[in-house]
Amino acid sequence: MNEEKRTLDAGALVAGLLLIAIGTIFLLDRMGYADFHALRDFWPMALVLFGVARFTHRRRGRWSGIWLIIIGLWLQVTTLHWWGLTLDSSWPLLVIAFGAVMVARAVLNAAEARHDH
Repeated sequence: MNEEKRTLDAGALVAGLLLIAIGTIFLLDRMGYADFHALRDFWPMALVLFGVARFTHRRRGRWSGIWLIIIGLWLQVTTLHWWGLTLDSSWPLLVIAFGAVMVARAVLNAAEARHDH
């Protein structure tokens, strides 16, 4: 028999448990069993936290971590209507961010390739 030793992916475990907890809280709020008004306003920060965790703990996941941070911050700004921004009025910010991340990735990959040679 092939007995591979598998290690527990602690990051995936914590992320899964956190999603279960967040989902449970939202469900209890929607069903009227609890009032988590503050969570309705600050739920995008969960995306930011996932992004920071992904960015800091996985070299290969850095770009997806950056995207989670950007999208989470954008959703937070629109949820709280900072500077009068809404989803409808601020979507061009995501287009700009997408372009900026593409440029940064291209430049950093080129610099890394030059460094390796």
